[in-house]
Amino acid sequence: MLLDYIIISCCSKFREGRSISAVYHLLKGKRSIQTVQDSHIYDLKHFYGIYQTLHKQDFDEYIQKLFKHNLLVLKGDNVVLPTDRGMNWINEPAENVPVRYFNGMEYNRKAPVFWERLLLSVQTMTNSRSNSFNFIPVIDKPDVMAWVKSYYRQWRNHQTAFLSQLYSELSQLLQLFWEKEASLFVDSLTGYKHYGMSSFQLAEHYGLRQIDIPLIRTAIIHRMLAIITQDTAAYPLFAQFLRDLPEEAKLTNSANKTKKFLERNYSAEDIAAIRHLKLNTIYDHMVEIALYDESFPLGQYVTSTEQEEIRTAINSTKSYKLKEIKHEISETISYFQIRLVLATEKTHQGDYFVKR
Repeated sequence: MLLDYIIISCCSKFREGRSISAVYHLLKGKRSIQTVQDSHIYDLKHFYGIYQTLHKQDFDEYIQKLFKHNLLVLKGDNVVLPTDRGMNWINEPAENVPVRYFNGMEYNRKAPVFWERLLLSVQTMTNSRSNSFNFIPVIDKPDVMAWVKSYYRQWRNHQTAFLSQLYSELSQLLQLFWEKEASLFVDSLTGYKHYGMSSFQLAEHYGLRQIDIPLIRTAIIHRMLAIITQDTAAYPLFAQFLRDLPEEAKLTNSANKTKKFLERNYSAEDIAAIRHLKLNTIYDHMVEIALYDESFPLGQYVTSTEQEEIRTAINSTKSYKLKEIKHEISETISYFQIRLVLATEKTHQGDYFVKR
């Protein structure tokens, strides 16, 4: 149910502007300028990187099932659109579909680490309190294990107090979720002589599809992170789990290098020559920078007249497809200039389709 909803929603946003592969790359959180730009331009930042464990083969098979159930239809070689039935389905009230919890662009890197820290901390503390030190860790990543080891040393002499406080804060948090969501989250945890349920077991127990389980858990964690961040005083223990979480790198390393040259007033052509890169690669970097930098000097690259012409074309075509926009504007305006306007408009205003 949840993955259906997300895929159909993405296809309805993309319309004919992107291929079905773009949906897969979005859910995986691919660090490419195209995928990052897609997430901004099509208002899909909340879905960015929310299903990092999704395999391409499973995704392709799932798309075929949506075709079979007349929820999606193939148009052309690789463009997929929602059917009327699909659009009607996602427009119905969906209280039990926790789509509103997702904030992928903000939490796609933080959420997995927060979850792994919590899993291993609960397992470690419950086993330690019972004098059981030979358990097999549910998480064996060195960075997570090192964090939990350091955290454990702080609470080693206060394990009962830790578990009591954790129970109190977790109960308070889970009261803000549907009962099934809260129970599913708790059943995923591992404690002393008790292993959390696998995705398969959770699906069987709650009458859900296995492919939706990681998404549901991610959605819950995203909302938890938002709640804790907004009120750390109410969740002092959980707030400690937020320390040193990985930040979302807004710019790729290569784009960041280009940004430094731009700040020193080098031209795109000069940067390409210095860095031994193609000019179009530098243009890609500049579009990436414009997506995040609200002070990006658009006027240096696109005149106000050209900007207005591009905006008018976007509104008249109701499309983000570069070819369609290019067809409506002066030949002297480049694809690069169109992309810059798309990026900066999305950063500053949010919605392109302004009523005129």
